[in-house]
Amino acid sequence: MEEYYFSVKDIALMTILGCVSSLTTLTTAFIPAPLPGLYAVIAIPVSTILTLIVVEVVGKFGAATFTQLVSGVISTFLPGGPPVVWMTIPAWCLGGVIIDIAFYLSGKKPSQSRLTATIAGLLYNIPGDIFLYWSFVAFLNWAFSPIFFLYGFMIIHMILGGIAGAFTPNIIIKIKPLSEQINHFK
Repeated sequence: MEEYYFSVKDIALMTILGCVSSLTTLTTAFIPAPLPGLYAVIAIPVSTILTLIVVEVVGKFGAATFTQLVSGVISTFLPGGPPVVWMTIPAWCLGGVIIDIAFYLSGKKPSQSRLTATIAGLLYNIPGDIFLYWSFVAFLNWAFSPIFFLYGFMIIHMILGGIAGAFTPNIIIKIKPLSEQINHFK
């Protein structure tokens, strides 16, 4: 019988890796970005890799969404990150939903399909980026054109996520003995 609910171990792992992922938000506190979203050079690859590791180890639908929820909540309270801080949680959660749907539809884990991991990495930032752009325009009267945003930020975010998604299966294979030890205690 397949388990559909998260165990305490699953929740602990998703929470820990979500918290570690959110620490990348601090990069803008120490390295001031000349443009909003530039912190993504560090944040997106780290977040992608950690979220895909969670999907691999937990293996249940909703694992990426929960991990991104934790990351979004913690990122909301840390210095740095997007200028409209309270939009972080829904933007991050949308990314988790995309990752969950990608792996649910493929029926594979990140270590089993480099293509699915790359596609998930490419796509998971798009809804959050569009949501954040809308919030910047609506609440900050942002003057950047949608073309600049789409070709500037979104393409860069997609490339960073795609590269991280492509490398994640290798990382998972390297840490597989550790994840097997974690799963041994079920």
